[in-house]
Amino acid sequence: MSVRVECRDLSVVVEDTALLAPTSFCHQAPGLIALTGPNGSGKTTLLKTLAGRQLPTSGQCLIDGQTPYEFDPGFRATVASLIDTPPIARDMTLLEQLALVRVSWGHDDDAFGAAQQFLDRLTIAQLAERFPFELSAGQLQLFAVALTLSRPSSLLLLDEPERHLDGERVHALLGVVQERVQAGALVITATHRAELIAHTDSQIELEHSVSAV
Repeated sequence: MSVRVECRDLSVVVEDTALLAPTSFCHQAPGLIALTGPNGSGKTTLLKTLAGRQLPTSGQCLIDGQTPYEFDPGFRATVASLIDTPPIARDMTLLEQLALVRVSWGHDDDAFGAAQQFLDRLTIAQLAERFPFELSAGQLQLFAVALTLSRPSSLLLLDEPERHLDGERVHALLGVVQERVQAGALVITATHRAELIAHTDSQIELEHSVSAV
């Protein structure tokens, strides 16, 4: 499952606005990496570039020596991201949707049983038969985390996964993320929460806000 992520003077400029100042780092699985910095420093832009959804203007971004490309099947089997809200079916229960994700990505376990256990670890097992439109903002955020982590990946990219969550739910989130790291994954998470940063192995700190060029 080992994966290596390397960025060399990576920058993104859109319509004369620098969304990401030149950034360099290198990390290899396993590990939990905090992506920090003020609002507008380019955290989401960096994650989108790593996910193959944003082309860099200059510099280089490599995942296992390859340029990120979200339409490549091998890349999609390696990288899972929670940057925007994932597609959610209004007329399927949480349990049904998680089970469908597991089956779609080739898990050979009891899909419904594994999905129920995952909901339990995220403290929302009692919502298994609910529909997404019945959830609060925090519950919906935990469900989005569950959908993302239910697919196999060796690199996880998370954009403030703790949003809308209270302290107890942040602790549950940290637990499932650490399980993935212990299984050999590299997790890069943009966050402002001190309790998450305190449990990370390293940090990528972005210091510059968005600016005109």
